[in-house]
Amino acid sequence: MLFNRSIFSQYNYRLNKPNGNFEYNVTAEQLIYRFGDVIANVFPLFSNLPHRFKLNFCKRTLKFLKHYAFVARDGANLTTANKISIAATYIKLTLGYSNYLINAFDTIIVYPTAKFFPNLNETHTGHFNPKLKVIMLSLDTFEKDMRCTADGKNLALHEFTHALCFEMLQSNALHPDADDFKNGFRLINSWMDVVENTIKVQQMEFLRDYAYSNKLELVSVLIELFFEKEQLFKNTFPQLYYYTGMMIKHPKNK
Repeated sequence: MLFNRSIFSQYNYRLNKPNGNFEYNVTAEQLIYRFGDVIANVFPLFSNLPHRFKLNFCKRTLKFLKHYAFVARDGANLTTANKISIAATYIKLTLGYSNYLINAFDTIIVYPTAKFFPNLNETHTGHFNPKLKVIMLSLDTFEKDMRCTADGKNLALHEFTHALCFEMLQSNALHPDADDFKNGFRLINSWMDVVENTIKVQQMEFLRDYAYSNKLELVSVLIELFFEKEQLFKNTFPQLYYYTGMMIKHPKNK
């Protein structure tokens, strides 16, 4: 009898206790009508989705908001719309998953701008700390990325991808989609290991320099481009685009 690891993982993967502190009491239906424009700003396809798909997206968004805590620091003006935008960013990233919530983080800390971390001796606009189970975002950069997609950057997508990598790439990962993620991650890096491919990417300046820091940064930047520069990515590097979407089982790949 063959051992189906994904089925085994599905029954053994358990979410941590919810940590959410979202104060706005709203149903999925109400979220569509009150914040549909906010969600559409994050996920432009939302406006043209059939109503039942909009409901599904909003139900997922609300579950995210109930599961993860938001903390504003240093006087960050973190609004309800900001929280919904951040949640919707994560939901569009994980649309291909049935188990879309993960245990790699439980808190999102929002600062008004880039933050200097003395323990790292570095300044970050965004950061994922797996030991503290925290994602940090600077509000000004997040809002800028919402307004401007021309640069292919999206801070929240980048940091959420780091959290997904931490969840999925561990040797003992129990998430039922971990094997697919690992396979996509391997294929992406194998593609980049082909000298001709790397030369073409560099000649086109398709990836910003930060993507070459390490394999985790590469994948996070590719995920940003998968959503922010979809047509250019798909038309120019179709195989790499496919591997990136396959890694997160995104519906756009079907």
